[in-house]
Amino acid sequence: MIYGNNNSNNMLPLTNVDNKEINDVKLNEDQYEVYVNGDFVGRKTLKTQGENLTDIDDFLRNQGFSNFTSSVDGDHYKIQADQQSNDLSNALSVYFNNR
Repeated sequence: MIYGNNNSNNMLPLTNVDNKEINDVKLNEDQYEVYVNGDFVGRKTLKTQGENLTDIDDFLRNQGFSNFTSSVDGDHYKIQADQQSNDLSNALSVYFNNR
């Protein structure tokens, strides 16, 4: 297809754009609300393509927490912890404040 400009004879060709390529590029920061046992503890913003929500899990494991599960529900990152949920929530508060 060719588009023309009514005021001149300049013609610009319409180029094909690969939508998959556009969708693969991170255009905006993704932000997730993080909950521990249903209680909101903070927000995780994925600022670069190298960041993942699983970075939260890695942080918790590095802090000595191992008895938890996590899942994504829309823009909510839900962590279920059987024990030490207060300690886990406090550790995440520090994590979010330092980022």
